[in-house]
Amino acid sequence: MSNPNENDVATILEQLRTELRTLRTHQGEQDGGSALRSIQRELQRCAEQLEITRVVSAHWPLEGRTLYERGWAVINRIVRRGLRWYINPIVEQQNAFNATAARTMQLLVEAYAELNDQLGEQTERSSGRGPLSMAGSSLPSDTSTSDLQQLVQEEGVREPPAALTDLTLRPWPAKLREQVSIEAHWPIEGTTPLTQARAIAQRGVRQYLRWLINPIVEQQNGANAAISATILHLIAADAELRAKLANLRAHR
Repeated sequence: MSNPNENDVATILEQLRTELRTLRTHQGEQDGGSALRSIQRELQRCAEQLEITRVVSAHWPLEGRTLYERGWAVINRIVRRGLRWYINPIVEQQNAFNATAARTMQLLVEAYAELNDQLGEQTERSSGRGPLSMAGSSLPSDTSTSDLQQLVQEEGVREPPAALTDLTLRPWPAKLREQVSIEAHWPIEGTTPLTQARAIAQRGVRQYLRWLINPIVEQQNGANAAISATILHLIAADAELRAKLANLRAHR
């Protein structure tokens, strides 16, 4: 017999995802004419997509239209119940990570929005001053090269050290794209008659368990894609903030 709670979990998750998609569309229409920057809107969409995809479920309805399909559905439900000790802890650990990653990303998105607002206010305060010369004073027309070099050195001492975080981040988007997808099927081979027989048996088991494993992998791949997209937009947001800060320092 199937556990009614298993069907309820899948149904509730699908309802939540549908409601979040509807809410996202509605908010997108309302914010269409707002002054939000494109990157901020993209970050918010990514955060919402993370919330939609972060929960992976190992239990969803197993139904059949024909007597044969319904018979297999009953067998599969029994097998799934018997494998809960093996599958559920994996899914629970993955969900714990997804929840932490989603919360971290959401906090980073909110932090970016707050920093962007603060930087905008700072820019407005300094916009009326116009570009200032180095050391905060106008340079005489007869300033010598050595005096100018001295001013450059003094100004450079006051500049914060360059962390070059953007250079450190540069290779990671490519790595994200390479590792974003989980593969449930990989070559299973053997070098001896015994290992070849075992490989055949393992491939047969894997072929049968596709109905159980593949949906879990597909759900996690959806979460991975949302996490990856959020990280890429956060890297773009970081670059934008750094450019604004550099421009602000140049005109202070």
